[in-house]
Amino acid sequence: MRRRFRHRRRQVYETSAAGGVALTALGDLAILSKLGEGVSCVVYLARWRDREVALKLYKAAAIERHHRLLGGELARYEYERNAAFHQVPGLARYVAEPLAYLSGPGIAAFVQERLSGPLYYQHHRDAGGRVDDSLFEHVSEVVRLAHAAGLYDVDLHAGNFVVVREENGERVPKLFDFNFIPFYVHAPNPAVWLGLRLGLIDERWRDRRKLARFHDFRRVEKKIRLFGEPNNAVLEVGDGGR
Repeated sequence: MRRRFRHRRRQVYETSAAGGVALTALGDLAILSKLGEGVSCVVYLARWRDREVALKLYKAAAIERHHRLLGGELARYEYERNAAFHQVPGLARYVAEPLAYLSGPGIAAFVQERLSGPLYYQHHRDAGGRVDDSLFEHVSEVVRLAHAAGLYDVDLHAGNFVVVREENGERVPKLFDFNFIPFYVHAPNPAVWLGLRLGLIDERWRDRRKLARFHDFRRVEKKIRLFGEPNNAVLEVGDGGR
């Protein structure tokens, strides 16, 4: 167990070898630089179909864990979950566009819109904690729209939003990472499982809890200690809400 835990956190892909033959199925994809790393994947800046994109390469342990718990393909699951959010009326403004995924023996890759801007926690920190209330109101709107569409467990935290500037100059948070093991599908611990079974909590519980604690950056700070500060303009990749 100890070996698997260490492997899950420390496995990396070298930039020069990140694509390899397996990724040729995505076409003319060229990796330009590494953007960030998290528990589940490494994220690269890449060029694909004449545009810059974010490329997520999932770590072996994350692929195995997802298959063991949910029985499916991780890259396809996150792509479809991203697409489900992106297609909700009003949410495309707040969600990175999913572009493609690739699943195969030993490889799971996801291509997504590249977002330019600081992460929410960086923006909040650099502004001395004096961020306009409207920015957090946008985060709340993401939850409201998602719940109205029957989508829950958004993986809501300040390391999963990039603050982008729209054409009219307004800054809005844009979600790029998605919880690929929702707590109501696979409870993370016996207390949550029991709460669900007894009806004490429902699918909205975790989102409401995280929204109330959104400006508590301890989770983000923990990831920075593990993996370092992510590059500007995308990403501190998430860990599926675990």
